[in-house]
Order: sequence, then structure tokens, then C-alpha cells
Amino acid sequence: AHERVVTLMRNRGAMVSKPSVREAREVFAARRVIEANIVETFIKTATRRDIKRLQDHLAREEEAWRHNDRRAILKLSGEFHLLLAESTDNSILLELLRDLISRSSLIIAVYQAPGASPCPPDAHRELTAALERRERAAIKLMTQHLEHLYTDLMLEDRNETRVDLRSVFGARQ
Repeated sequence: AHERVVTLMRNRGAMVSKPSVREAREVFAARRVIEANIVETFIKTATRRDIKRLQDHLAREEEAWRHNDRRAILKLSGEFHLLLAESTDNSILLELLRDLISRSSLIIAVYQAPGASPCPPDAHRELTAALERRERAAIKLMTQHLEHLYTDLMLEDRNETRVDLRSVFGARQ
């Protein structure tokens, strides 16, 4: 049974149900399985164009890091993982991963330790280099990367059950 994720509240805007610790654990477990498969497929089937798209994307990520643009960093970080999935040409995997990444973004926004950062570009750079060389080591790099993201979270259950979207993603100017 799915519980409602977003609740609209009069004069308060959109509130989102806070993801549970269990959901965080399950989302990252699912991502490790799916993304290991995506990387394995990428190694076997990626074209030069797929690799170029990853490199171009990495440049945009590094630019966001240089400007310390947290919202752009979080968005581009998720998009890096989706770019990999797009190259596998499996629409079901892509749809599943898109859902898991949007859940991950919220989980990271809610549970990440102060000062920690999602997907540092060096992790994506190392992964991209291994993918360019078609190395199977890229599979392990991906699972370690996702494990690292997960272990950076502060997953003790807190009392609040709802999160103000504006405080998580920042009000748009």
C-alpha cells in the first residue's frame, strides 16, 4: 500500500511525507542492483556518442561544483545516473531508476549529514574513466559509489514525519 507522498496544506504550501529509514535502505539496495546491471550493459553496448554525453555531463557537474550550486549539484548528480540508464535502451529500467533517483534526492536532502555532499564529481569522473576503458571494475565502482552515498546519510529516525519542500529544495526566486 502506497502512502500519500505530497500533502497540500492551506497557507503552508506543499508538504511531503518524510521518507523512512527503511525506505532509504530499500531505495539504495534497489539502486545497487539496477545500476550494477546498467553499468554492465553500458560496458558491452555503449557507443562513442554515449561516452561523449557522459563526458559533457561531467563537465556540467564540475561547473556546478565550482559555483557551489547545491540544487544544480543534486539535479546533475541524478541525471548522470539516468544518462547511463538511457544508453541501455531499456525503457523499464530507465523508468524504475527515474523513480528511485527522485526518491534518493529527497532522502539525501532530508538525511544527509551537514557538510556532506551528494555524488562528488571525482566519483563520477573515476566511473566515467573506467566506462571509457570498458573495464568491468566500473561495476564495483558504481556499487561502492552508491554504498558511499548511503553510508553518508544520518539515518536515525527523528520525530518529524513531514518535511517542508521549500526548506528542502529552496524557494525559487
